[in-house]
Amino acid sequence: MGKVTGFLEIEREDRDYQPVAERVKHWHEFVLPLPEKEIRDQAARCMDCGVPYCHGTSRITGAPTGCPVNNQIPDWNDLVYRGNWDEAARNLHSTNNFPEVTGRVCPAPCEASCTLNIDENPVTIKSIECEIADRAIRQGLKPDKPQRKTGKKVAIVGSGPAGLACAQQLARAGHEVHVYERWAKAGGLLRYGIPDFKMEKIHVDRRIEQMQGEGIVFHYNADVGVNVAADKLLKEHDAIVLTGGSEKPRDLPIPGRELKGIHFAMDFLPQQNRRVSNEPQGNVEPILATGKKAVVIGAAIPAPTASARRSARARLRSPISKSCRSRPSTRIRCSPGPTGRSSCASPQVRRKGSRANLPC
Repeated sequence: MGKVTGFLEIEREDRDYQPVAERVKHWHEFVLPLPEKEIRDQAARCMDCGVPYCHGTSRITGAPTGCPVNNQIPDWNDLVYRGNWDEAARNLHSTNNFPEVTGRVCPAPCEASCTLNIDENPVTIKSIECEIADRAIRQGLKPDKPQRKTGKKVAIVGSGPAGLACAQQLARAGHEVHVYERWAKAGGLLRYGIPDFKMEKIHVDRRIEQMQGEGIVFHYNADVGVNVAADKLLKEHDAIVLTGGSEKPRDLPIPGRELKGIHFAMDFLPQQNRRVSNEPQGNVEPILATGKKAVVIGAAIPAPTASARRSARARLRSPISKSCRSRPSTRIRCSPGPTGRSSCASPQVRRKGSRANLPC
């Protein structure tokens, strides 16, 4: 896949960030895309692996460690290298309903599993995926309507990533799909849990518009079991899919937990996302970090990548991130390569003797 000798000739180069002085002035995404030539060069680094672990299993334990949605990564890397962007987009969408989302927020276990990651820097899979998706969307995101209808009616409870993907697949199979969302807008974690600097909500809105064009009906402020009777859904639909997700946080029963000013990330983040989008907050007590010193405990995606930076953007005195695990689970930016861009974004510990840059 890619250029046969590409991994020997081309160094890894990933997307760069806007300067700090610029990105603290706004809430928008601040990752700078690579030019087309550099994206194609990065795709050329994809090796002709005997076993492509990027969507396979661990070299050590045999457990699944690559792409959770089974993206055909070597295939679309080769298509990008050859400049066949349309076919690359078709291939990517065959396994992934929303690649513009995963290309922004996925922690990229595919890169940690890349064969090149043994002794070199892995292929910039996440950046290539994001560019394929964004390029396809710029050409026009059209509804994909089914050729025939089945006559079956399905209710989806919850409009997070699982609910949206399920709804789109069922609609394209010819079913009549109704999505019930308890909040004022669709998206779930995509809208209320991920801050705009990681993924702007235009990406969610575009997909919702596409899905509505495919015949999917969205019911907002519809809290099933509260203001929408579950019995009613059972009577009016042939099947019900529960995609409400889990909103139960992991608590820490430690001394001082009962003190004021201690909040779960998913109590804090939705409020700020609603402020940015000028959406009503409802009858909740505001959680604001302006002018305060904060500690973020935890290292999953909602913690350091969201809470810490949102706190810093709110002109916090000093945001600090702490993890109760041995190492953070999010991607780590490393020291820049020869062109000034980061040459490594894998959270995995490198093998002894590797020429790759270690995490900062």
